[in-house]
Amino acid sequence: MKFQSILYAGTTPQIRKTAPIFFKDLQLEYILGIIKKEAKGYSLEPHFYTLPESEEVILYRQQVCRDLEDRTLAGYMDDFCLQMQKSRHSYDLSLQCGEEIQSASYHLEAAVLYWQGILALEHNMSSSDIHSEGLLAFYRFLQDEIRQKRENGFEHSLSLAKDFFSQMRFRLILEQDRISILEDSGDTDNYLMELADIISPDSSQEIPAISGIFPNLLEPSCLETTLVQLLKRSHPAIFQTLRDFYHDFSDFYSEELLQFEEEIPVYLSFLKFREHTEKLGYPLNTPELSKTREFHGKDLYDLALVWKNANRDYHVVANDISYPSHAAFFVVTGPNQGGKTTFARSIGQAVYFSLMGLYANAQSLVVPFFHGIATHFETEERLQSNSGKLKEEINRLVPMMKQENTQQFVILNELFTTATTHDALIMGREAVDHFLGKDCYGIYVTHIQELADETEQIVSLVAQIADEEGSRRTYRMLPMKAQGYGYSDSLVEEFSLRYEDIARRLME
Repeated sequence: MKFQSILYAGTTPQIRKTAPIFFKDLQLEYILGIIKKEAKGYSLEPHFYTLPESEEVILYRQQVCRDLEDRTLAGYMDDFCLQMQKSRHSYDLSLQCGEEIQSASYHLEAAVLYWQGILALEHNMSSSDIHSEGLLAFYRFLQDEIRQKRENGFEHSLSLAKDFFSQMRFRLILEQDRISILEDSGDTDNYLMELADIISPDSSQEIPAISGIFPNLLEPSCLETTLVQLLKRSHPAIFQTLRDFYHDFSDFYSEELLQFEEEIPVYLSFLKFREHTEKLGYPLNTPELSKTREFHGKDLYDLALVWKNANRDYHVVANDISYPSHAAFFVVTGPNQGGKTTFARSIGQAVYFSLMGLYANAQSLVVPFFHGIATHFETEERLQSNSGKLKEEINRLVPMMKQENTQQFVILNELFTTATTHDALIMGREAVDHFLGKDCYGIYVTHIQELADETEQIVSLVAQIADEEGSRRTYRMLPMKAQGYGYSDSLVEEFSLRYEDIARRLME
């Protein structure tokens, strides 16, 4: 295949600039914030906000991930990105400079760094064990890019300009009332270090490194300007060569390589995040895309909860899931504070990372291809909205139900809690039936036991307790008939909310 993108294969999706609504509900913004710490300045958000549009792209990404599990190969990609950052920094300086030769010299520096970067990457990839369609296509593209650059004279002109520019030799003689500039034809290896010795002859003092005529400043000093003017007259051919390169190769970057540099950090950052997560004791594994609408997994856990407790002696409970091989909803009931919302969030996260073509937060996972994720989690009532909580919930739910997308994954968390039980039951059933009619899989976390009445498309799960009094939650979700208990007494006692406790505090 012809290389176009290491993330999107041959597709051209509409890249999102803002986070989808489900990002907040699933605490993906928090997780992305941790992943971004490994991004080294690259912007990852748009690519994490944009879900692939086909199964082919997901499988394409999974192959790239497997190749980049080779730390040596991933290191080559890191080195390339670092080299490209240096090159683009010099290129940006060349565009900002007002002095012609200074601008051309930064341009030359950017081209040298770029050429060294792609040559090193091509050489390193040639000795790597690569199998993915994406990286193989990129490697062939890289070879073509190098060949074309050589054929159009880029390498020859770059070498000529670099070599000519390095031939300039001069000496500075510092006297009491003047500085003399003399051409030098000697064999001293490093004239710039000799200049440093003249300026600071005391060898005990630390001498700042000098690497070229221009420091990294946009405005040359008076001395530098004078030097350039003198050298222009004494070495006109060298400066003409520099100008010729600047004009002949004003735009030497390949758009595909710039895009690759922008996209490859998505993989590199996530792989480092995976490594850190597994050191905490929680696996991230490649999910399997189901061709038969199977959806089941082992030991799914909440990634956000893991990282929020990374420095504590805290174990995050994992759960297994198993859907029927057709559109269905888990209806999750059970004790308050029993882990129901965390369970729903863990499945949502696993579906998201599966659709991203990355590793899922599970020991193993088989998942269908979904055409998106839709979530509605309970939120605090906003006083400034001038509407009640029920109306706010409906206002959020209606756009979800009006979407034309079918075969989505839907999470509904504690809807209609301010409505009467009868009204909440009717509205809840209508919402679930609507999404089932669109061939969606989903989860409904609710306090309404009647919604969990099992049918062919409703699977009842119950959050478990460790004792009859309900004082200890296990955070396990098991398939069983709804129990009809909220076990709120233990919470009332834990937080001293009995009538006697409240009365006593009021009297104090």
